[in-house]
Amino acid sequence: MAMKKAIDVEWVPFNIKVTIDLDAEDLNPVFANLLWTHLPYNSLQNHALVSGNHLYHIVPFPEMVYKKAQYKEDRTKSPDGTMFMSNLRHMAIKYGPLTEYIPAAPVGHVQAADMDKFREAGRKNWEAATKTHIPVEVRVTRHGEEFTGYQLPTFPAVSSPDVQKFINKVHAITQDIWLEKPAELVAIHNGKSPSHAGSYNQYFSTMLFVNGETRPLGYNAMDGLIRMCREPEVTIEQLRLMTPHLLNIPGEFLGYCGLNTMWEFIQEADELLPQVANKEEFMAFMETLALYVNHLNAWNLQLYPWSFGEEAFKYNGRK
Repeated sequence: MAMKKAIDVEWVPFNIKVTIDLDAEDLNPVFANLLWTHLPYNSLQNHALVSGNHLYHIVPFPEMVYKKAQYKEDRTKSPDGTMFMSNLRHMAIKYGPLTEYIPAAPVGHVQAADMDKFREAGRKNWEAATKTHIPVEVRVTRHGEEFTGYQLPTFPAVSSPDVQKFINKVHAITQDIWLEKPAELVAIHNGKSPSHAGSYNQYFSTMLFVNGETRPLGYNAMDGLIRMCREPEVTIEQLRLMTPHLLNIPGEFLGYCGLNTMWEFIQEADELLPQVANKEEFMAFMETLALYVNHLNAWNLQLYPWSFGEEAFKYNGRK
């Protein structure tokens, strides 16, 4: 039997690194091998806000959106240290109790010797998400290899110069915000939205709605279009027809709230759709935009003042 592959996951601000054994031959070889072939990479670490003691981050390779898991299980019953991958382009690791029983695809397990420091990383990431809001860079490498930097992957060139220019522009801005706070989101979270969105001179509701609208725009609408792009019976004409119906309403609202760059991108994408020649070009076109929007969502989660709810909204007074 082949030796199991292992990866290292490091949370840079905390100087904590753990090793995870990949179960490539056992459970989900498609996901495990996909991860392996795209290493190394870095990302912005998020902490689950609903599921429980769970860390997750965006993996920057598009295949995760449409590849299918071979095995899933109830995460609440999985052992601590289980690593999962999902079509939400997430790599996630459980470090304690979870309530979310929605099945997920296990890919590996934190080595037993590293569990104590992994749980410490989990607690520190919760503090970063709810109190300090410091950005946490996570680095993922093959076990024992040094991280030497990372650039987001690109797609093969498309036939239209205008579409290619758009793809290059969105890609460059996504790279700029990969580990740096997006200025427009910072402005919204500091009460400096250009439109002053927020009834009765407050912007808490604006932050909430930006958070709630960005997630489904990326996860559902854009990633959904990418998945449909892989369906043989869906044509490029149908994709062109569906795209504005799914993107324009939330995009315009988010632009009003302060995410003007996103709204400008969506309007430009709408104008360029007739020049997207085929489904492979549509994949490059939409995936570039989807990664940008999904990463904005990751930053939303890092910046939002979640600590407001820690005391006021306890379940039956439970700790």
